[in-house]
Amino acid sequence: MTGRRSLWGTLLIAGSAACGGSRPDEIPTAEVLPACAPVSGRVEESETMAYMAGRYRLSLIQDGGRAQAFGVLDLEQTPEEFRDWGASVATLSGSASIDLTEAGAWTLEGLDRQDPAGPGVLVLEAPGSAGPSITLRFGSVANRRDNTPFDGAATALNILLIEGNRFAGSWQSSLGVERVEGYFCAERLQR
Repeated sequence: MTGRRSLWGTLLIAGSAACGGSRPDEIPTAEVLPACAPVSGRVEESETMAYMAGRYRLSLIQDGGRAQAFGVLDLEQTPEEFRDWGASVATLSGSASIDLTEAGAWTLEGLDRQDPAGPGVLVLEAPGSAGPSITLRFGSVANRRDNTPFDGAATALNILLIEGNRFAGSWQSSLGVERVEGYFCAERLQR
């Protein structure tokens, strides 16, 4: 059955790619999805994203594979003066070029913003009793320290695996009580 799923997924992706779409040219769609699969558990106690600065090919797949988004994620070390988030530390920040709505997530403004005071992408790390929590948040409004959004759209990646030049986990996007979720993979690109 696994062989059929791989073949079906590859055919589905190849057909989708042939029909066009708004995928960055750098992303070979047919090569991304077969390598991306759900992961579970929590990151190891000693893991951190602090050393993972770079450019990544990002794949978001909605649970059930109904919708997928592919794009590019750029991460760099967060300047020291923007790292303190109370109980969390902002280890990385940057920008993303991805249409989150293709995966069923809500639209967020400022994904391409690179201002460290309100970046398009922010990686927050915090210790926890069951291991560290590492979250990548999208949207420049949500990523400002002087703003605590209580309503409006939110999309975040929960990092569950850091391995070599890639990381993966689950994602969720919410607007009020409505929620969409799935899994993601990010693989480092050569510059």
